Amino acid sequence: MAKKLLTAMLVMLGIACWGLSTDTYSALFTLDTIDPEITLIAPNGGEDWYIGETQNILWTVTETNLTTNSIYLWYSLNAGTDYITLAEAIANSGSYAWQIPDYQSFNAKVKVQATDDFGNQGEISSASVFSLIFAPPEAPGNVNVDISNNVSAIITWDPVTQTILGTPITPDGYIVLYNESPYEENEHFFYYLWDVTSGTSFTHVGVAQHRDQMYYRVVAYKDYEGRMAAILEAARNNPESKLSLADLKAGFLSGLGGEK
Repeated sequence: MAKKLLTAMLVMLGIACWGLSTDTYSALFTLDTIDPEITLIAPNGGEDWYIGETQNILWTVTETNLTTNSIYLWYSLNAGTDYITLAEAIANSGSYAWQIPDYQSFNAKVKVQATDDFGNQGEISSASVFSLIFAPPEAPGNVNVDISNNVSAIITWDPVTQTILGTPITPDGYIVLYNESPYEENEHFFYYLWDVTSGTSFTHVGVAQHRDQMYYRVVAYKDYEGRMAAILEAARNNPESKLSLADLKAGFLSGLGGEK
């Protein structure tokens, strides 16, 4: 009787041990350890975006596990030293309509960030700086030179009434430049002659008596932040400096610093 009981107990124990050793497997899944890959299409450096207009920030994200509404956008006015929040937790639409703020900067950048369901985070900023600037006046039309008196050149032009975007503007003045050769678009070879803040004409006294040929260029300007006034005053006080249009622009930009 005892022998039979022992045998039964051993059989039951074997069944119990077999039940404990049964394996159960979960469904297969992939553990994502790679950050989302972001490509910033625009602005990525070198663009001129005008204050007051709307421009599209464009990007793409390569990521199969991207978290919903995980896109964050920032912009910088000082080449990425500091960033200002532009948009938080938005969908990955690949585009964001940005109304350009009223801050002029020649050192702007944009940054885009994305996060996936596993907590991986990708980030990218503009490859180089771009500009946020006021829309400049359009070029004066009908520039004309009259040397009929054989003594002086009387330079006239049409008044400028709008920006290059077609919005109304009243220029603060016009810069008259000269050269003895027709370099046309080369800003390094047209030199400051004078600036005109009233009217649309300038008389280059006595030039017809001393030069066989002369070429003129007229540029309208709007001194939004009061920087150009000091540069033009210095040019008037030192006519022998022979500042080119490129020099005038460089002097203006150097006074802007990193921000605005």
